[in-house]
Amino acid sequence: MYNSAMPAAEIAKPPGREKRRTKSALRRGVERLVTRVVTTGFSGLIRALPLTWGRRLADLYGYLLYALTPRRQRLADRNLIATFAERFSAEERRRIRLAVTRNMGKVFVELFKAATLPPEQIRQLVPAEGFEHLRQALARGQGAMIITGHLGNWELLGARLVLEGFDLAVVARDASDAGVASLINQSRERLGMKVIGKRDMRAMNAHLRTNGLLGILPDQHSRKGSILLDFLGRPAWVVRSPALLAHRTGAALVPGFCLREPDDSLRVVIHPELDTRDLGERDEATVELTRRINAALEQQILARPEQWLWLHDRWKPAAPEHEERYLRREAEGEEDEPAV
Repeated sequence: MYNSAMPAAEIAKPPGREKRRTKSALRRGVERLVTRVVTTGFSGLIRALPLTWGRRLADLYGYLLYALTPRRQRLADRNLIATFAERFSAEERRRIRLAVTRNMGKVFVELFKAATLPPEQIRQLVPAEGFEHLRQALARGQGAMIITGHLGNWELLGARLVLEGFDLAVVARDASDAGVASLINQSRERLGMKVIGKRDMRAMNAHLRTNGLLGILPDQHSRKGSILLDFLGRPAWVVRSPALLAHRTGAALVPGFCLREPDDSLRVVIHPELDTRDLGERDEATVELTRRINAALEQQILARPEQWLWLHDRWKPAAPEHEERYLRREAEGEEDEPAV
């Protein structure tokens, strides 16, 4: 159980928030170059190695990243404390943070390797259940959205859906380095996924209107097109675009996840679509449907905290001008810009 009993006023304040040091343009440029070179070399090596060896390398990378990111680890620890209170000891939180950091490496090892594998091997690598829920939703001819989070291996969820014949487009928030983003998107495309930018609402609408399947990960902080709702017991800015798209197009919202088992094997689970039959007017429906999306994500995160991205600054305070604009538009009944 997460720490829902904490007073909202206390939860809303990120305790011990650290000031970030401003990096020089030269340092940022050097870091991007090093990241690009390392990622390119790493991806090439992974494609050549057996998957078991690649996962071992990902473990080593995870230990190294854990040691080299103390600020992120402190952020993750604060997030765990604020969510679970005293459920986990300091040592248990350390193990969760290490597991999360190692999982990050495995996600991309498995993505790069899967892009070289024949379809039958990917099916064996990622067994799945629940595809009937997606087929039932798509039978109405209005498209569907697969709602998932940065949990387990979200990339291979997409690969597995494509193998079942679904016309999948994923909404991507690209890496900050263009070269790294291109490398990741190339692997996605080799696996049959289409990639749509996170601001390209026209492309999202168009894909749904052709009865396509749209993959969305609405579990990260976003300032644009967001509403203030509780997420894991704390106020957070939550994107409402999945709910808006569902209202505009009639598309179904279907939760689905690619979960990691203790032995490092993966398993895709697709859940029944979210029920929208009892929702009323559009604005009220958007808020309530966004709450239901949050609940579907929370259920999986709370069951598997070692697989979710606690290192992300999910409860980042919004800029004051954004909060004022949102509250003003809400009072006036205006629509903010949607985003994913």
